Amino acid sequence: MSSPLRNFAYQHRWFYDMVTAISALSVGGVNRLRKLGFNALQGKLSKGAKVLDLCCGSGEAAAPWIKAGFAVTGLDVSPQALALAAEHHPQLQQVEGMAEDPPLKANQFAAIQLSLALHEFNPEGRVQVLKTCLRLLQPGGWLVLVDLHPAGPCLKLPQQIFCALFETETALLMLKTDLPNQLQELGFTHVEQKLLAGQAMQLITARLP
Repeated sequence: MSSPLRNFAYQHRWFYDMVTAISALSVGGVNRLRKLGFNALQGKLSKGAKVLDLCCGSGEAAAPWIKAGFAVTGLDVSPQALALAAEHHPQLQQVEGMAEDPPLKANQFAAIQLSLALHEFNPEGRVQVLKTCLRLLQPGGWLVLVDLHPAGPCLKLPQQIFCALFETETALLMLKTDLPNQLQELGFTHVEQKLLAGQAMQLITARLP
């Protein structure tokens, strides 16, 4: 169930951007937040490789990849978000569809990015999204995840307040999940986790064998 503030944020872009800016302070600001996935895979991909930004929204996290010369596809279920992505990032190839079962051919992407999106899915949907990533990646391809993680003592209360105001139950359920272990169980290798923002956020890279 969505909170009134969450619904308000999605209806009013200025408020959404303000909340994003405040929550991004702990990682050095919005620009650094949006580059986390891109920076994590520097040196691992050939220039011009095909990259999928899964649940791309209006394309902000895809922008660093586009600027660096990668061939970026953005998939989202929201036509409104894709319209904004088209306006701000015309080089982004947009695909409308569900992340659990996207209308995309298998084994075509060198990398897939999921930035602050996986916690929006219930446990069953989350597993299906990760299986989709396995299907869409090329052999040896990389997955990079940026998402919530149980905060350390200093940010535990702020995280609880933030989740109560702006997140749904799916986010709380994901905070109880060991994502690196789940990725390994699904078949990913080279799983590495980095904790950021007082442990309130995790950056994970994983590879398809």
